[in-house]
Amino acid sequence: MSAGQKLPFSQFTTARMRPRDQFEAWHESISVIFQTALLPGHPIEAGFAATLSAYHLGKLMVSQVDFDAQRFVRDRRKLTRDGMDHYLVQLYATGGLDGVADDRERVLRGGDVQILDLARTNDTVARASSTVAVVVPREALCEAMHTDNLHGLVLRGDAGVGGLLADHMRALIARAGVITVGDAAAIAQATTDMIAACFRATAETMARARPALEATLLERIRGHIETMLGSSGLSVDALCQTFGVSRSALYRLFEPLGGVSAYIQMRRLARTHDDLADPSRASHKIYEIAYRWGFVSEAHFSRAFRRAFGTTPGEVRAGAARGLTMAESNLVDLGSERAYRGWLRSLRHA
Repeated sequence: MSAGQKLPFSQFTTARMRPRDQFEAWHESISVIFQTALLPGHPIEAGFAATLSAYHLGKLMVSQVDFDAQRFVRDRRKLTRDGMDHYLVQLYATGGLDGVADDRERVLRGGDVQILDLARTNDTVARASSTVAVVVPREALCEAMHTDNLHGLVLRGDAGVGGLLADHMRALIARAGVITVGDAAAIAQATTDMIAACFRATAETMARARPALEATLLERIRGHIETMLGSSGLSVDALCQTFGVSRSALYRLFEPLGGVSAYIQMRRLARTHDDLADPSRASHKIYEIAYRWGFVSEAHFSRAFRRAFGTTPGEVRAGAARGLTMAESNLVDLGSERAYRGWLRSLRHA
């Protein structure tokens, strides 16, 4: 191939296919990177518009990709099967998406740019969009950036570096048809350097901010758990939905506390212990207190309680009754004692 030749070019389009065949053809075409699925309410007979025009610059690929709304997925099975080990940088010129890259939630609007590590999981619901995509080998980008934690980072198109990179990607795809093989290596290197320069500050800021962000999120979730301890709707899935985090992110946040499920159970046990030790609740049956704090099995509750406190619920209640008798015989001000316990409980749960 001579230096004066134009870049290798490839194009795919569903425009000339029967509507019912269009999505399957698109799925097959893009399956080198993503598994795809139609969104609910979009019958396959309705057709699917998609066009991909790609240029190969030797050290990277650039493409214009336009498509109807769909779901893109790279799960662990897909990662293992295809072994892709590149970065995908996407400008959503129009449209946008909602997605999760590993545990990093993201939302893109028209004009935003994202970067995905194709060796890590990703689940995206995209609106009908027009995009420009650049695929960069991992070694090339890591050499330019000296970091490998880029998966799911987003640059906003209305910010300085995001707009700059978006402009560069638009110009690259617009001029790709006249770039020669002789110029390709220099342009590929310049594009890689541009991507690195624009994402570097965001990657460094995220690395510095992550511990503080996670600590704040953990406290918010713990506060929510305290208010929901008595609800049967308190679950890992419900927490993920309420706070917009993935299961893996939630598990990582609560790992120092023994895990999220264990933490919820311990907080429920602590509340039942408080109630059993409260003389004002002596008329409440033990199973009523257990159900009040989210336990659905009396036997499970009793076993968990004994493991946690080394005693039975009945023994805690009996001890509270003996303490009440002693307090009454010594003319202790029970009203003040109960208020004090309430203050301590409120302070601990705050």
